[in-house]
Amino acid sequence: MNTIRLLLVCTALLITLTHCKKDDGATPTEASQTDLLVANNWRTVQVSTPDGQAINKSRLNLATQVLYDLNMQFRNDGTVRALDPKQSNSVVNGGTWKLATDNQSIDVDVSGFKGNFPIIQLTKNKLILRQRAPVDGKDSDINLEFDPTL
Repeated sequence: MNTIRLLLVCTALLITLTHCKKDDGATPTEASQTDLLVANNWRTVQVSTPDGQAINKSRLNLATQVLYDLNMQFRNDGTVRALDPKQSNSVVNGGTWKLATDNQSIDVDVSGFKGNFPIIQLTKNKLILRQRAPVDGKDSDINLEFDPTL
């Protein structure tokens, strides 16, 4: 009876170990992050709490609300531009950007949008940056969620 239990426990342990996903621990490279950033213009589609709860636009300060009306364009030469899609994508603001040394955040220097923004997610279909900004008048961590624009 003990032999059967031991055999079942060993089998369960072996199945568990062989079916665990391997985490290769690969950190994104500067080239891969840059390629994803510059491949598209990015439009703010939602601002959320760090746990993903949508924040109503009316609860945000004006500087954050304005992001909904702009397309952000990161360029290979380290410049970033804010484009107004309602005015034929005319440039309304600009500055510089660069990936931090760990490739896990972006240093942005644009009037009204300056700082180091941790990259929560970056794929060809989604960009999520973390920012500290007022929500209901109190500074809070928020996620700026961007989708690519055509």
